Amino acid sequence: MKRIFLFPIVSLLLVTGIVAVLVASNLYTFYRLTDEAPIAELRFTATGPQEYLATIYYGDFCTPQQYALYGDQWRLDAQFLKWRPWANLFGFDSMYRIERLGGRYLDIRHENNGRKSGYQLYSSGLADLTAILAKYNGRFSPVDTVYGSSVYTEMDPGYVYVVYRGQSGLLVRKTPQAGVAATDGIITIEINKSCPGDPGLSGRITQFMQRAAGRADSQP
Repeated sequence: MKRIFLFPIVSLLLVTGIVAVLVASNLYTFYRLTDEAPIAELRFTATGPQEYLATIYYGDFCTPQQYALYGDQWRLDAQFLKWRPWANLFGFDSMYRIERLGGRYLDIRHENNGRKSGYQLYSSGLADLTAILAKYNGRFSPVDTVYGSSVYTEMDPGYVYVVYRGQSGLLVRKTPQAGVAATDGIITIEINKSCPGDPGLSGRITQFMQRAAGRADSQP
């Protein structure tokens, strides 16, 4: 009798746990959105007429990825997830996920007939539970809206393009690229970016002990 009584409870807890893991794993691909901040940096090298090699930094900004783009402009797409006000009270801030990088032509005829390029920038191995949540519009749904935002501008090897995210979507700013030199028509870009590796568990424990010892020494 006791086993028969416990079986539905254990099954319910198991199903609830599986759903929680799926939701957490899916939302892990999103980043919390509070105020305006950079989310990606792009640089370009011309490889031919309307052909470019794009180098993009995003995420931890320490692992560059390169893609061949065709056209006159680049475009970056992101998906935004906005929670309802009552969900914000539980710590759910608006979130975003970088989704796609592609090329774009100025001339619509080239856009229709030219060579295309597009790349997905997130893992699609997880169930897209955000789309499932967005389809439910009931009063108890924590999701206010899910929408896409894009930015696009020219591909100029002489500039660094930084994409920012804000509460309303994406925006891009460009700055002249430092360390750009041209030799015989070939543009050389020097990237000096220092990204320390993960110290690991033992390293984090050591850093914590060092900080604790420093605080103890500073006390009278």
